[in-house]
Amino acid sequence: MAQEYFDFTNDLIFRWVMEREENCLAILRAILPELKITAVKRRENEHPVNYLAFDDERGVRFDAIIEDDQERFYDVEMQVANQPGLGKRVRYYQAQIDQETLKKGEDYDDLRESYVIFFCAFDPCGQDRRLYQFHYYEDDDRQLRLPTNSHVILINALGTKGQITPALAAVLDVMNRRRDNANPLAVRLVKEIDDYNRDKKRRRALMNLKMRLKDEWRLGLSEGLDQGRAEGKVEGRAEGKAEGRDEMTLGLIHALQAQGMPQKQIVEALALARKISLAEAQHYYDQVVQATSGGEH
Repeated sequence: MAQEYFDFTNDLIFRWVMEREENCLAILRAILPELKITAVKRRENEHPVNYLAFDDERGVRFDAIIEDDQERFYDVEMQVANQPGLGKRVRYYQAQIDQETLKKGEDYDDLRESYVIFFCAFDPCGQDRRLYQFHYYEDDDRQLRLPTNSHVILINALGTKGQITPALAAVLDVMNRRRDNANPLAVRLVKEIDDYNRDKKRRRALMNLKMRLKDEWRLGLSEGLDQGRAEGKVEGRAEGKAEGRDEMTLGLIHALQAQGMPQKQIVEALALARKISLAEAQHYYDQVVQATSGGEH
C-alpha cells in the first residue's frame, strides 16, 4: 500500500515550508508584487504550539509571522476547513499580530503596516475570485478609507476569476496537488514537500499529528453526540419528534465545530450518526454556517 502523502495544506508541512525565509520572500512577492519586497526575516511568537488553532487561554500560534525590509509585518496562515466565523478569526489574528509586534514602550502611533493573509482551500466569499482584499471603508462613501495601515487578504485556491501573478498561480497549483507547473517556485515547493514526506523524522511527526487529530475527532464526535441528543430531547418534548431530531443534528454540528473539527469530517460524522446521506448532512451543515456567519464576508 502506498504511503499517505501530506501536501502543502497540511499544518506541519505548511509551517516547515514557511520556516525558510527564501520561501516566505518568494510567496509574499507572489501575492504583493507592488510592494517590491527585497528581504524578509521570520519572527517567532512566544505562544506554545497548538495544532487546533487556539489554546485554552485563547493564545494563538501563528503559522508564520514575517517582517520585511520596510518593517511591514505579515501573518500568513493556511485554512483548510470552511468553518463559521472566518471574519472574527481574521480580526483576532490582526489584534494578536499588533500585540506581538509592538515594541515595549511604544503606543498605537508606532503600529507598523500589517497584512493578515489566509490561504484558503475553499472559496471564503463565494464569488469564485482567486484573491479578496479587505480594508476599512466608510459605508456611504466607498472613496473614503480609514487609514489603519492594516490589510486582510484571503486567497482562494479554488478560484478562477481575477488577475494574480504567475508565481501565486503556481502556489495555488501546489495547494491543489498539481505537479506539472514549471514555475520555479512551484518546482521548489513540490520538491521540499516531497522531501518532508520522505524524511523519517518529519514523517513520524506528521503521523503523530494525524493520530492526535483523529483522537480529537473521536472525542468531539462522542461529546457532540451526547450534546446533540440532550438538546434534541429537550426540543423534542417541547416541539415534537421531527423538530427534536433537527435540533439534535444542529447541536451535534455546533459541538463538533467547537472541537475544531474540519467541515468534511463533521459532514461524515453527521451522516454516520443520523444515518443520512452525505448530501443531506451537507445541507444541515450549510444551514448552520448560514445561521452563524451570515453577512460576515
